[in-house]
Amino acid sequence: MPSLNPKRGDIYWVLVPAHHTVGTEQQKRRPWIIFSDEAIVTQRLVIAVPLSQKVHKQNRQFRILVTQANILHDPGSTLMPGDRIALTEQIRALSIDRLEPSRQGRLTDTAFYAVEAGVAFVLAMPTG
Repeated sequence: MPSLNPKRGDIYWVLVPAHHTVGTEQQKRRPWIIFSDEAIVTQRLVIAVPLSQKVHKQNRQFRILVTQANILHDPGSTLMPGDRIALTEQIRALSIDRLEPSRQGRLTDTAFYAVEAGVAFVLAMPTG
């Protein structure tokens, strides 16, 4: 497997098989935003937030709209065009071995800060 160096705000395809989930946990192959600092990668682990195309489920607190303009696609990206929502209530630790080898792109700083605010809301962390 190629050596990955995921960074905060990067987007990777991740497959989470249904048998690795319970209830409404996110499953199947979908794009995930890397949320953790690079230092944790030395443990071959990332904290990530899944993206969904079901933008009608957005809200202001923790399901954060990420517009197409805020996704900077890498050359050869297989992400379909369109807006998405970051499901910050579904934050999860993932082995970097789950990440597909090719980074698909990254969020703009503005979009990442909005996702960060959603995670802070879900975890009841003070902001500001």
